[in-house]
Amino acid sequence: MKNKISIHPYTMTSSGSLNAKSARSEHGGALIRVDHEGVFGYGSIHPWPELGDESLDENLAKLAEGHFTTLSARAMTCSRADAAARREGVSLFEGLVVPRSHATLMMDESDFVAAVQTGFTTVKVKVGRSPAMEAGFIREQAMLYPELTWRLDFNSSLDAEAVESLLTELGEEVRDQIDFIEDAFLSGVTPWVNALGPYDIPMAVDREVEDACGGYGVAVIKPALNEPLPLLERIAEEGKRAVITSYMDHPVGQSFAAWEAAKAFHAFPDVVDTCGLITHGLFEQDEFTAALGKPRPDFKPACGTGLGFDELLESLPWTPLS
Repeated sequence: MKNKISIHPYTMTSSGSLNAKSARSEHGGALIRVDHEGVFGYGSIHPWPELGDESLDENLAKLAEGHFTTLSARAMTCSRADAAARREGVSLFEGLVVPRSHATLMMDESDFVAAVQTGFTTVKVKVGRSPAMEAGFIREQAMLYPELTWRLDFNSSLDAEAVESLLTELGEEVRDQIDFIEDAFLSGVTPWVNALGPYDIPMAVDREVEDACGGYGVAVIKPALNEPLPLLERIAEEGKRAVITSYMDHPVGQSFAAWEAAKAFHAFPDVVDTCGLITHGLFEQDEFTAALGKPRPDFKPACGTGLGFDELLESLPWTPLS
Protein backbone atom coordinates (compact mmCIF):
# COMPACT_ATOMS: atom_id res chain seq x y z
CA MET A 1 0.00 0.00 0.00
CA LYS A 2 1.39 3.40 -1.01
CA ASN A 3 2.08 5.85 1.82
CA LYS A 4 0.00 9.01 1.75
CA ILE A 5 2.33 12.01 1.74
CA SER A 6 1.54 15.64 2.47
CA ILE A 7 3.94 18.57 2.36
CA HIS A 8 4.44 21.90 4.06
CA PRO A 9 6.82 24.21 2.13
CA TYR A 10 8.89 26.58 4.26
CA THR A 11 11.48 29.32 3.88
CA MET A 12 14.22 29.99 6.43
CA THR A 13 16.18 33.24 6.42
CA SER A 14 19.85 33.50 7.34
CA SER A 15 21.68 36.69 8.21
CA GLY A 16 24.11 36.12 5.34
CA SER A 17 25.40 33.53 2.89
CA LEU A 18 26.00 30.13 4.46
CA ASN A 19 28.75 28.80 2.19
CA ALA A 20 31.23 29.93 -0.42
CA LYS A 21 29.03 28.77 -3.31
CA SER A 22 25.84 30.52 -2.27
CA ALA A 23 25.04 34.21 -1.95
CA ARG A 24 21.39 33.79 -0.97
CA SER A 25 19.85 34.31 2.45
CA GLU A 26 16.46 32.72 1.71
CA HIS A 27 16.51 28.94 2.02
CA GLY A 28 13.51 26.93 0.92
CA GLY A 29 12.56 23.37 1.69
CA ALA A 30 9.56 21.23 2.55
CA LEU A 31 8.49 19.21 5.53
CA ILE A 32 6.85 15.93 4.64
CA ARG A 33 4.12 14.19 6.61
CA VAL A 34 3.80 10.51 5.80
CA ASP A 35 0.97 8.22 6.87
CA HIS A 36 2.59 5.03 8.14
CA GLU A 37 -0.30 2.66 8.83
CA GLY A 38 -2.40 5.31 10.52
CA VAL A 39 0.39 7.19 12.31
CA PHE A 40 2.03 10.28 10.88
CA GLY A 41 5.81 10.53 10.69
CA TYR A 42 7.70 13.62 9.62
CA GLY A 43 10.83 14.49 7.69
CA SER A 44 12.51 17.38 5.89
CA ILE A 45 13.71 17.89 2.32
CA HIS A 46 16.11 20.83 2.17
CA PRO A 47 18.11 20.98 -1.07
CA TRP A 48 21.33 22.90 -1.70
CA PRO A 49 21.37 23.11 -5.52
CA GLU A 50 24.66 25.06 -5.35
CA LEU A 51 26.25 21.92 -3.91
CA GLY A 52 24.73 19.52 -6.42
CA ASP A 53 21.27 18.70 -5.07
CA GLU A 54 18.22 18.52 -7.29
CA SER A 55 15.87 21.45 -6.73
CA LEU A 56 12.97 21.27 -4.31
CA ASP A 57 10.50 21.10 -7.19
CA GLU A 58 12.42 18.20 -8.73
CA ASN A 59 12.58 16.38 -5.39
CA LEU A 60 8.85 16.73 -4.83
CA ALA A 61 7.86 15.89 -8.41
CA LYS A 62 9.83 12.65 -8.29
CA LEU A 63 8.49 11.81 -4.83
CA ALA A 64 4.92 12.28 -6.10
CA GLU A 65 5.69 9.72 -8.81
CA GLY A 66 7.13 7.27 -6.29
CA HIS A 67 10.75 7.93 -7.22
CA PHE A 68 13.36 8.93 -4.66
CA THR A 69 16.29 11.30 -4.71
CA THR A 70 19.00 11.00 -2.09
CA LEU A 71 17.32 13.69 0.00
CA SER A 72 13.77 12.37 -0.27
CA ALA A 73 14.86 8.79 0.48
CA ARG A 74 16.52 9.94 3.70
CA ALA A 75 13.49 12.07 4.58
CA MET A 76 11.30 8.99 4.18
CA THR A 77 13.67 7.04 6.45
CA CYS A 78 13.30 9.83 8.98
CA SER A 79 9.50 9.72 8.75
CA ARG A 80 9.41 5.95 9.35
CA ALA A 81 11.52 6.18 12.49
CA ASP A 82 9.56 9.20 13.68
CA ALA A 83 6.21 7.44 13.15
CA ALA A 84 7.39 4.31 14.96
CA ALA A 85 8.30 6.35 18.04
CA ARG A 86 5.08 8.38 17.90
CA ARG A 87 3.10 5.14 17.74
CA GLU A 88 4.77 4.09 20.99
CA GLY A 89 4.33 7.53 22.52
CA VAL A 90 8.07 8.00 23.17
CA SER A 91 10.87 10.31 22.09
CA LEU A 92 13.36 8.96 19.57
CA PHE A 93 16.09 10.27 21.88
CA GLU A 94 15.02 8.18 24.86
CA GLY A 95 18.05 6.33 26.28
CA LEU A 96 20.50 7.99 23.88
CA VAL A 97 23.21 10.61 24.40
CA VAL A 98 23.73 13.15 21.63
CA PRO A 99 27.46 14.00 21.21
CA ARG A 100 28.58 17.57 21.78
CA SER A 101 28.89 19.92 18.82
CA HIS A 102 31.04 22.67 17.45
CA ALA A 103 29.52 26.08 16.77
CA THR A 104 28.84 26.81 13.09
CA LEU A 105 29.41 30.55 12.84
CA MET A 106 29.25 33.43 10.41
CA MET A 107 32.17 35.85 10.14
CA ASP A 108 30.68 38.06 12.82
CA GLU A 109 32.33 39.19 16.07
CA SER A 110 29.12 39.02 18.09
CA ASP A 111 28.62 35.38 17.04
CA PHE A 112 32.00 34.50 18.50
CA VAL A 113 31.31 36.33 21.75
CA ALA A 114 28.03 34.43 22.14
CA ALA A 115 29.58 31.06 21.22
CA VAL A 116 32.39 31.37 23.76
CA GLN A 117 30.01 32.58 26.46
CA THR A 118 27.74 29.56 25.96
CA GLY A 119 30.59 27.07 26.24
CA PHE A 120 31.61 26.15 22.70
CA THR A 121 35.27 25.15 22.47
CA THR A 122 35.32 24.27 18.76
CA VAL A 123 34.08 26.51 15.95
CA LYS A 124 33.48 25.90 12.28
CA VAL A 125 33.47 28.66 9.68
CA LYS A 126 32.90 28.65 5.94
CA VAL A 127 35.78 30.05 3.93
CA GLY A 128 36.65 30.51 0.26
CA ARG A 129 34.48 33.44 -0.79
CA SER A 130 36.89 36.25 0.26
CA PRO A 131 40.09 34.52 1.43
CA ALA A 132 42.02 37.67 2.41
CA MET A 133 39.16 39.04 4.51
CA GLU A 134 38.48 35.64 6.04
CA ALA A 135 42.11 35.08 6.98
CA GLY A 136 42.24 38.46 8.70
CA PHE A 137 39.02 37.83 10.63
CA ILE A 138 40.13 34.36 11.75
CA ARG A 139 43.49 35.71 12.94
CA GLU A 140 41.74 38.39 15.01
CA GLN A 141 39.33 35.96 16.62
CA ALA A 142 42.04 33.37 17.25
CA MET A 143 44.05 35.99 19.13
CA LEU A 144 41.00 36.94 21.21
CA TYR A 145 40.11 33.30 21.92
CA PRO A 146 43.32 31.23 21.89
CA GLU A 147 41.47 28.34 23.55
CA LEU A 148 39.25 27.79 20.50
CA THR A 149 39.79 24.95 18.06
CA TRP A 150 38.99 25.77 14.43
CA ARG A 151 37.44 23.81 11.58
CA LEU A 152 37.55 25.45 8.16
CA ASP A 153 35.06 24.39 5.47
CA PHE A 154 36.01 25.42 1.93
CA ASN A 155 33.00 23.80 0.20
CA SER A 156 35.33 22.79 -2.68
CA SER A 157 35.61 26.42 -3.77
CA LEU A 158 39.38 26.95 -4.15
CA ASP A 159 42.28 25.26 -5.89
CA ALA A 160 45.22 23.85 -3.95
CA GLU A 161 47.36 26.97 -4.38
CA ALA A 162 44.63 29.27 -3.04
CA VAL A 163 43.99 26.98 -0.06
CA GLU A 164 47.66 26.97 0.86
CA SER A 165 47.82 30.75 0.45
CA LEU A 166 44.96 31.26 2.90
CA LEU A 167 46.57 28.93 5.43
CA THR A 168 49.88 30.76 5.02
CA GLU A 169 48.12 34.07 5.73
CA LEU A 170 46.81 32.69 9.01
CA GLY A 171 50.27 32.24 10.47
CA GLU A 172 51.75 29.39 12.46
CA GLU A 173 50.00 30.06 15.77
CA VAL A 174 46.55 30.01 14.19
CA ARG A 175 47.36 26.98 12.04
CA ASP A 176 48.22 25.09 15.22
CA GLN A 177 44.64 25.67 16.39
CA ILE A 178 43.06 24.15 13.26
CA ASP A 179 41.47 20.74 13.78
CA PHE A 180 40.88 20.08 10.08
CA ILE A 181 40.16 21.65 6.70
CA GLU A 182 37.04 20.32 4.98
CA ASP A 183 36.46 19.88 1.23
CA ALA A 184 39.52 22.03 0.72
CA PHE A 185 40.00 21.56 -3.01
CA LEU A 186 37.81 21.90 -6.07
CA SER A 187 35.07 19.32 -6.69
CA GLY A 188 36.29 16.06 -8.17
CA VAL A 189 39.52 16.10 -6.15
CA THR A 190 38.26 15.33 -2.66
CA PRO A 191 37.86 11.52 -3.00
CA TRP A 192 41.63 11.24 -3.21
CA VAL A 193 42.78 13.75 -0.60
CA ASN A 194 45.57 12.83 1.75
CA ALA A 195 45.20 12.44 5.50
CA LEU A 196 47.24 15.62 5.93
CA GLY A 197 47.05 18.68 3.73
CA PRO A 198 49.12 21.87 3.57
CA TYR A 199 51.15 22.45 6.74
CA ASP A 200 50.19 18.91 7.82
CA ILE A 201 46.67 19.97 8.76
CA PRO A 202 44.22 17.02 8.75
CA MET A 203 41.87 16.95 5.77
CA ALA A 204 38.17 16.13 5.92
CA VAL A 205 35.86 14.83 3.20
CA ASP A 206 32.19 15.78 3.21
CA ARG A 207 29.83 15.37 0.25
CA GLU A 208 31.94 12.73 -1.47
CA VAL A 209 32.60 10.74 1.69
CA GLU A 210 30.90 7.57 0.41
CA ASP A 211 33.30 7.44 -2.56
CA ALA A 212 36.40 8.62 -0.72
CA CYS A 213 39.24 6.21 -1.24
CA GLY A 214 42.33 8.15 -0.26
CA GLY A 215 43.98 8.61 3.09
CA TYR A 216 41.71 11.43 4.24
CA GLY A 217 41.77 12.01 7.98
CA VAL A 218 38.18 12.91 8.88
CA ALA A 219 34.84 11.82 7.43
CA VAL A 220 32.01 14.36 7.66
CA ILE A 221 28.68 12.53 7.58
CA LYS A 222 25.36 14.24 6.90
CA PRO A 223 22.34 12.07 7.76
CA ALA A 224 20.27 14.13 5.30
CA LEU A 225 22.42 12.49 2.61
CA ASN A 226 24.12 9.48 4.17
CA GLU A 227 23.14 6.46 6.23
CA PRO A 228 25.79 6.77 8.97
CA LEU A 229 26.24 3.27 10.40
CA PRO A 230 27.59 1.48 7.27
CA LEU A 231 30.01 4.36 6.74
CA LEU A 232 31.11 4.25 10.36
CA GLU A 233 31.96 0.56 10.12
CA ARG A 234 34.39 1.35 7.30
CA ILE A 235 35.73 4.45 9.02
CA ALA A 236 36.40 2.46 12.20
CA GLU A 237 38.24 -0.24 10.25
CA GLU A 238 40.39 2.42 8.57
CA GLY A 239 41.23 4.10 11.88
CA LYS A 240 39.75 7.46 10.91
CA ARG A 241 37.41 9.74 12.85
CA ALA A 242 33.92 10.90 11.96
CA VAL A 243 32.01 14.14 12.46
CA ILE A 244 28.23 14.04 12.00
CA THR A 245 26.54 17.28 11.03
CA SER A 246 23.17 18.69 10.14
CA TYR A 247 22.43 19.88 6.61
CA MET A 248 21.91 23.48 7.77
CA ASP A 249 18.23 22.76 7.31
CA HIS A 250 14.90 22.89 9.13
CA PRO A 251 14.95 21.94 12.84
CA VAL A 252 13.08 18.71 11.98
CA GLY A 253 15.96 17.69 9.70
CA GLN A 254 18.46 18.98 12.24
CA SER A 255 16.84 16.79 14.90
CA PHE A 256 17.01 13.77 12.60
CA ALA A 257 20.76 14.38 12.23
CA ALA A 258 21.10 14.61 16.02
CA TRP A 259 19.24 11.32 16.48
CA GLU A 260 21.47 9.60 13.92
CA ALA A 261 24.51 11.09 15.69
CA ALA A 262 23.30 9.74 19.02
CA LYS A 263 22.91 6.24 17.58
CA ALA A 264 26.33 6.50 15.96
CA PHE A 265 27.94 7.70 19.18
CA HIS A 266 26.40 4.73 21.03
CA ALA A 267 27.71 2.25 18.45
CA PHE A 268 31.11 3.86 17.75
CA PRO A 269 32.06 6.06 20.74
CA ASP A 270 35.74 6.03 19.83
CA VAL A 271 35.12 7.09 16.24
CA VAL A 272 32.49 9.83 16.49
CA ASP A 273 34.16 13.15 17.28
CA THR A 274 32.70 16.53 18.23
CA CYS A 275 29.80 16.94 15.81
CA GLY A 276 28.08 19.82 14.00
CA LEU A 277 24.45 19.55 15.02
CA ILE A 278 23.80 23.08 16.30
CA THR A 279 22.83 25.10 13.23
CA HIS A 280 19.41 26.58 14.05
CA GLY A 281 21.10 29.75 15.29
CA LEU A 282 22.14 30.56 11.72
CA PHE A 283 18.55 31.45 10.87
CA GLU A 284 16.01 33.99 12.01
CA GLN A 285 14.11 32.56 14.94
CA ASP A 286 10.71 30.96 14.47
CA GLU A 287 8.63 28.58 16.59
CA PHE A 288 10.64 25.56 15.47
CA THR A 289 14.09 27.05 16.12
CA ALA A 290 12.82 28.39 19.45
CA ALA A 291 11.76 24.86 20.42
CA LEU A 292 15.42 23.78 20.25
CA GLY A 293 16.47 26.54 22.63
CA LYS A 294 19.51 28.77 22.63
CA PRO A 295 22.42 27.29 20.63
CA ARG A 296 24.73 25.43 23.01
CA PRO A 297 27.32 22.64 22.60
CA ASP A 298 24.81 20.06 23.88
CA PHE A 299 21.83 19.40 21.61
CA LYS A 300 18.53 19.56 23.47
CA PRO A 301 15.72 17.77 21.59
CA ALA A 302 12.37 19.46 21.24
CA CYS A 303 9.69 18.21 23.62
CA GLY A 304 7.27 15.59 22.41
CA THR A 305 7.17 12.16 20.82
CA GLY A 306 9.33 11.00 17.92
CA LEU A 307 11.55 13.91 16.95
CA GLY A 308 9.33 16.27 18.98
CA PHE A 309 7.54 19.45 17.86
CA ASP A 310 4.19 17.62 18.24
CA GLU A 311 1.86 20.61 18.53
CA LEU A 312 3.76 22.71 16.00
CA LEU A 313 3.64 19.97 13.37
CA GLU A 314 -0.05 19.32 13.96
CA SER A 315 -0.85 23.02 13.58
CA LEU A 316 0.77 23.44 10.17
CA PRO A 317 -1.25 23.55 6.92
CA TRP A 318 -0.51 20.38 4.95
CA THR A 319 -1.08 19.87 1.23
CA PRO A 320 -1.41 16.37 -0.29
CA LEU A 321 1.52 15.62 -2.57
CA SER A 322 0.29 14.91 -6.06
